[in-house]
Amino acid sequence: MSEVLGWEQFAADLARARGEEFVRDFCRTLTDEQRAEEELAFASQRRIAAASQCLGAIMDGFGELHMRVDPMVFFHWIKKEGRDVWNDKNFIHEFKRDNPEVRVRTGSRKTMVVRL
Repeated sequence: MSEVLGWEQFAADLARARGEEFVRDFCRTLTDEQRAEEELAFASQRRIAAASQCLGAIMDGFGELHMRVDPMVFFHWIKKEGRDVWNDKNFIHEFKRDNPEVRVRTGSRKTMVVRL
C-alpha cells in the first residue's frame, strides 16, 4: 500500500512542477510503451508459429512438444502473473485456446505398415 501512496505523491509533485497535462502525457506514454512491447512480443510469436509449421515438431527424448512460445511472450506472462504461471495447467489451456498459433501439431515418426 505504501508503494501506491509513493506513486501518488510522485504524481502530485510532478503535477505541481510540470502541470496536470504533463502528468497525463507521462501516464499515456507509459501505457503506450507497454502496449507496443506486447504487440512486438505477439508479432514475434506469430513469426515463430509460421516457422514451426515449416520445421516440423519431432524432438526425441524431450517429452511432448505441444507449443512454441517466444521468449518475450514467456517473460511477459511471468512478469504479469508470477513465476509459476507456466506450471498452471488451466493457464496453459487458456493460453493455447486464446493463441492458437502457439500450438504445434505433432505426429508419429514411426512408419506403420497395415497388413490386410
